[in-house]
Amino acid sequence: MVYTFPGYVPGIAIAVAVLAATIGALLLWKRKPLVFTLIAFGLSALVGGFVAPTLAMDRVVLDDEKLEQTTGFWFAPTVKGFRHADVALVTIGVSRDRNDREYEVWIIRMKNGHTRMIDPGDLWEMNGPDIMERLREKGIEVRG
Repeated sequence: MVYTFPGYVPGIAIAVAVLAATIGALLLWKRKPLVFTLIAFGLSALVGGFVAPTLAMDRVVLDDEKLEQTTGFWFAPTVKGFRHADVALVTIGVSRDRNDREYEVWIIRMKNGHTRMIDPGDLWEMNGPDIMERLREKGIEVRG
């Protein structure tokens, strides 16, 4: 099973980039102050070059061997997850950041005794209930 953001999510980012580029072109055409034009073109480049591709490339893969999320910027992706054969127990818990805000964590107890904490990210969290059920079907104990 492959989980991705719905197509409209990166589509919204692309629409924002096109809108910002259009506003930048209008500002340039109307000979408005250059700083406003540069801000519009900069926003277009940032959203179109970084945000939209990132949202389009984010994915969570749950297959017979592993649960793996690929996330982050398109030029430097982060991969996190685990292999089913190495897992003894998965516990869904809550942790706190430095600002005392709560966020979800998956605590993975490995068969070799080690424990790993994974911050699942938005896409993983959105599909968390389905992922938990599919892990249970694969024989992995999931608590939480």
